[in-house]
Amino acid sequence: MISQIRNSALATLSCAAVALASSSLATAAPTEVKPSGATVAGAAIAKPSTQAAPLCAVAPVQPGAPRQADKNDDKDDDDDDAKDFPPLKKGESFHLIGFSVSGSKHIDEDALIALLPEHQGDPISDAQIKADSDIIKKALIALHVHSPDVTQSTLQRSGPDHCIWVIWDIQHVDAFSRVPYQGFWKFGGQTFSGNKALTNEQLEKAIDLKPDERVREGAISDAITGMQQAYDKVFPGKTVEIKGKLKLTVEPARVANFEWQIVEPTAN
Repeated sequence: MISQIRNSALATLSCAAVALASSSLATAAPTEVKPSGATVAGAAIAKPSTQAAPLCAVAPVQPGAPRQADKNDDKDDDDDDAKDFPPLKKGESFHLIGFSVSGSKHIDEDALIALLPEHQGDPISDAQIKADSDIIKKALIALHVHSPDVTQSTLQRSGPDHCIWVIWDIQHVDAFSRVPYQGFWKFGGQTFSGNKALTNEQLEKAIDLKPDERVREGAISDAITGMQQAYDKVFPGKTVEIKGKLKLTVEPARVANFEWQIVEPTAN
């Protein structure tokens, strides 16, 4: 059982470095959601906090007996940590349980993990994890993943064997990241304009959103990822500009509709 976050580092994946950085959502969302089909245009949005919280068990307090803080509490906690998660001794190393990559429906986790040289049971160091992170970030750029940040963390299993999971999570920032639009919405539908090389049906398949599916932060940027991956097969090595408008209604239900404007490259 995994019971402790060993460390967490934020690895910045600059959108400017993405080959298809020209793809974007239309700018400047209004300050409030309007009912009955009001149009919201997406913009550069402040990144929300993504710090992970330690996975700690808290002992319950008995009713009627409030627990008083004790000066030895911190020492007791440190002793427990040292027992459950003993520090590495000279010559010891952490050993890999496995890798995980999440945050987009348009990535093949197994294919990404196959790019990494380590396997289950192998010793692994901080330097190796950093090198693995660089490999993952480069692969995500090639897949047109529109995410400004990828967080990397390690989860250590309790016990003396120093076994860890290494985890990468894609942190999306899009119009749904704005405070008025956070939370879940019901996907209502989408329209396309400017697309000639791919049909509406092909683009819908690439986006992979079903009517009434719940959408939230990341749905817009991930939809663009899916479309650009589909266009790679038609225009390899060329940039396809994709912009969109987000139309939201709040009554009788929170429904989100997308309108996509696509600029395909000109034929040579």
